[in-house]
Amino acid sequence: MSNIKEKFILFRIRAFKDERAFNVLLSQNASALQRFFRAKLPTNDDAEDAYSITSYRFWNYLTASEVESVSGLLFTIARSVVAEFYRSRKEALPLEGHDAAVPENFAEKLDAQMFVKKELQKLDEETREIIVLRFLEGWNIGDIAKRLGKSENATRVTLHRAMKKIRLNLNLKIEVGEVKKD
Repeated sequence: MSNIKEKFILFRIRAFKDERAFNVLLSQNASALQRFFRAKLPTNDDAEDAYSITSYRFWNYLTASEVESVSGLLFTIARSVVAEFYRSRKEALPLEGHDAAVPENFAEKLDAQMFVKKELQKLDEETREIIVLRFLEGWNIGDIAKRLGKSENATRVTLHRAMKKIRLNLNLKIEVGEVKKD
């Protein structure tokens, strides 16, 4: 969305509490926000609840304050909702009811996926977000940089260093024989 159009929509929301303008703004980020919640939360119901809470907080913030980056604010709120969800949980979900047929190379794929997940968890939140936006969401570097409030070059360097580190650790693990190559 063009910056002028976005500013006009933000003005309509703040000055007139225009719900239609809010819906336009939210709908432009809805699919990415829903994918974010489905990736971070255990069930679709939890993801829907988190989406509703985020929408409500986003509305309250937009009607009370000026905003520079809509998607930046929206995903900042979303990350805090996810953090609150896990802070409030008292027990882990059991892994029951998974009786589906297991593919032959399931263990190898699961091991590789667990390795990548562990490597991503070692990274800071911003770097993980860059990787997710780039490779799972398909965003270009310029859009990622704008969302994070960083320069394109700094974003590109952060992504390059993170991927280099993950590849290096994966190669070391393969050499040791912990993961088999396909």
